[in-house]
Amino acid sequence: MTEAAVDDAKFPEAPTNEPTRQWLLLRMRQILEIALERVTNPKTPAADRIKWSRVIISAGQVSNGILRDVEIESLKQQITDLKALTMEKLNENQDGEDEDDDSDSQAD
Repeated sequence: MTEAAVDDAKFPEAPTNEPTRQWLLLRMRQILEIALERVTNPKTPAADRIKWSRVIISAGQVSNGILRDVEIESLKQQITDLKALTMEKLNENQDGEDEDDDSDSQAD
């Protein structure tokens, strides 16, 4: 299969704005599949196998960078959620202590 013959249906349309990380990861996966097919094909000349191996390495590095960004984003969201939950619990505890202080004052 030639590069020009690659079925466009395999590749989703590019987003109208900035590509999403998911879209980029999908494209990197498709690139990796094509490159791996070329590297493992016994008919591929040795020089081309080296070039396709470099493509695999580069696409893998890009994928790792994207996945790292996704993980960092997820961790940031978890931290934000935990901060909000912590503040909510602290406020509940302070409100409970204030009510206890009020009832202690009235008992005296």
